[in-house]
Formats: sequence, C-alpha cells, structure tokens
Amino acid sequence: MFEPIIEAINSQDYPKAYQLLAQCKQQEPDNLWLPFYEASLEEAQGNLSTANEHYRQLLPQVVNAKLMAQIRQGIQRIAKLEETQRKNTLAQVMEEAGSLEMGILVLEAIPNELKQTVAQKFGKIMEIDPYTARLQLPSRSWRLYRTGAIGKLRFYEEQLKQGEIPCFTALTRDISALKVHQVLYIESVEPKITVVYQPKKGQRDIFTFDWSEVGQRVEGLLPLFEECVDVGLRGKLERKTKTSDYAKFCDLHLPQHKMIIRLCDQTYRFLEGVAFSEVQKATDGRATARDSWHHILQFVKEKTPNIPVLSEFTPFGESAIDFQELLKSIDPRIDLLRREDTPWDAAFHLYSGLAFVKTFSNP
Repeated sequence: MFEPIIEAINSQDYPKAYQLLAQCKQQEPDNLWLPFYEASLEEAQGNLSTANEHYRQLLPQVVNAKLMAQIRQGIQRIAKLEETQRKNTLAQVMEEAGSLEMGILVLEAIPNELKQTVAQKFGKIMEIDPYTARLQLPSRSWRLYRTGAIGKLRFYEEQLKQGEIPCFTALTRDISALKVHQVLYIESVEPKITVVYQPKKGQRDIFTFDWSEVGQRVEGLLPLFEECVDVGLRGKLERKTKTSDYAKFCDLHLPQHKMIIRLCDQTYRFLEGVAFSEVQKATDGRATARDSWHHILQFVKEKTPNIPVLSEFTPFGESAIDFQELLKSIDPRIDLLRREDTPWDAAFHLYSGLAFVKTFSNP
C-alpha cells in the first residue's frame, strides 16, 4: 500500500507523493503511517522545521515499535542536518569582514506568561536545557547575555529574532566612540540650553544645543560605598564595605552629535548657573541638593515630554557585573569621588551607550 508513496518520495516526484497520500487518507484516515509519510515528504523537500514538528506530534500517539523507531530516526536525522546547516552558516558569517570585532548581545525583557514557551526556543538556539533557559530570560529589563566576536553574536541575534525572542547586538567600539559631556551646571536655558562641562579635570568648556535635539533620556542610580566596622563571629571586629547612598544620573542623548549630556546630583554645582525653583532663587541657590536636583529633573522632563525614557538600569547592572573583563575595558566617563574604582560606573555607561546605539545606530 505504501510502496508507491515511498518510491515517489525517493524519486523526488513530490506532487505524485501528495496525490497518493490524499488517496490513502480517504481509504484509511486513521492509519498513523500516513502522517509519518507526510513528515517524511516534508523532510525530503528540506522543510526540516515542519517535518520535525510533525514527527514529534506523531510520536506520543504511536505504539507500533517499527513506526516508532522510524519516527525517532527521522528526528535524529533532522537534528544532525540542522546542526550541520548551523555550523556551515556560522562559518560563512565568520568569514565576513569585521566579524571578529568585539561585540555585545543583549536580551530584552519578556513577559512572565510567555517565558515557558519562549524558553523552549531559547534553549534550543543557545544549546541549554529549558529550565536554565527560562532562568536566563529577563522579565524586567535588558540582560547582558554574551560578549565576543560580533559575527557570531549577530548569528545568534538573527536566530533569536526568528524565534520571536527580543534581543539586539552592538559593537563595543560604537559605544566607546560616543562623546560624553559631564555637566558642571546649566548656564542658560533660553533660547537654547547651554551647559558648562568639564572636558578634563580642572578645565571648563561650554556646549549649546536645542531641546529638539534630545532624542531620549536615560536615568539610573549608582551605589556610593563607605567602609564600616562590624562585629563578626565571636565578637571579632571586621571591616566591611556597604552602600551608603546612591548617585542619581540623567543622560540626555543627542543623536545628531553622537553625544551624551550627563548630569549627576553628586557633581552638579547647584550654586552656579540657572536656578530652577523659587526656593533656590530666594536662598541664592542654597536649597538642599535633593530639592535642587528634583527641580532640574522636572524642568528637563517638561522640556522633553515625548522622548523615550530608559530607567531600568539596576537589573541590567546586576547582569553586567559578571562581565568584569568587558567593564574593565570601558571608560565610564563618570567623575564620582570614590576610594576605589567600582564596575558599577562602567556598567551605567554601558547601559546608556547601548541605549544610544540601539535607538540611533542599528538599522
């Protein structure tokens, strides 16, 4: 009964194979060999994903040992073919110019209700088990997932996007190329905004831009640390480092200039430049730093009401801290008074830089 179907598939006479399968289905609609040959026909035509799906859907329904064995052989053949295709495609990608440049792969947030389904695809692409895959998928913010040759990362990016898993890649050199002006104070706001910044320690310069040039805003908190003495086990005194406060940052992205205007409440000189509240004016600028910063941020928000705002730095930073070598290679362009360097500074600059590149550089 099935010999003509097998011969048609083997001779690549696919229209005839479809015709014979349709005829057999009318005669024996419940015969499980028929969906098996349908899957075989898809496999023969190179539709590996469809064939694999059909084989796997059929397998739980089968009790016939011979048919079960052939289905499993089909699944194994497809797995080997897909792996070969994957390796060949990656090899071709890595031969392209610039494929060895240093890059970053970032996963974007996925709603919790979709994680179970997405984890299956993610695990297959990244060759990890579904449980681990689910743990690695972020639900709140971006997750810095992998670094390495940009060619390989873009290969993964394409596969992930085909699986409807949101992600993006960036070149580290594009982030390093961004100009950053660390603002000391805002000198004027009409008709354009003029900031006084510090190009190098002890120097001052000004930069003027229009509010319409601000493409997006990035906000974040960076931990400030202090050393303290604590009583440990058996009453022994121990020196520890703990978070004492947080520095507040606001980055304004100017895509036309490939520039970041960076404001920070710890380094902003509230006694100089424009006063942004009546309290600050009445006290000659001697309002509390907290209130003054709040009024500056409110003013910035009023002037840029419709631009995107990224403010989920902390969960991203927690994922980035594991990439110590990458963070060591990044100049954070942050001038906080610290006893010793911390990777959190580089992590924030990376977050802001990735936001800039993703929005304004990627096609």
